[in-house]
Amino acid sequence: MIATATRVELSKVFSKWRTYIGFIALGVVIPIVIISLGIEGMKFFSFATQNLQQQFIFSGNLMNGYTTSYLIIGMLYVHVPFLVTLVAGDILAGEATGGTYRLLLTRPLSRATLVNAKYIAVLVSTNLLIVFMAVLSLGLGLLILGSGDMVVVRTKISVITESDILWRFMLATALAWWR
Repeated sequence: MIATATRVELSKVFSKWRTYIGFIALGVVIPIVIISLGIEGMKFFSFATQNLQQQFIFSGNLMNGYTTSYLIIGMLYVHVPFLVTLVAGDILAGEATGGTYRLLLTRPLSRATLVNAKYIAVLVSTNLLIVFMAVLSLGLGLLILGSGDMVVVRTKISVITESDILWRFMLATALAWWR
């Protein structure tokens, strides 16, 4: 019963244009940020490491796909909840606006099953948005800027080798997906 209700809710979610606003927004913003970081990224990196440039020599492809993916995900994690709210709010408010709650509640479906099906549909949509963001930022970043070691500039500077990045990135995406 819940599988059928979830399938119906998923078809409702993915038939509305609001669902795709998040995908379109990320599909526009991420390439712009990657291209901008490709053009001006070394200036940002030079500014962040200006105190260390007298003691260390930085060489190699430091502004690469891995570094830009890290920066993009760090910049956009604040905006993703707003994109998710478009779908989550519409899945309940859309029924009220359309006046279909009474019709839904006359079906032989419990309210708990209905709410759980809507919740699962929002989870699927959210997880697809997170995976889309991760694949697009990493894929375009590697395609446009290439690969190399990832330099993380925070309170200290960490360098993560190229062989160690992909599994960390997949683990971070899985944790964001699970959460």
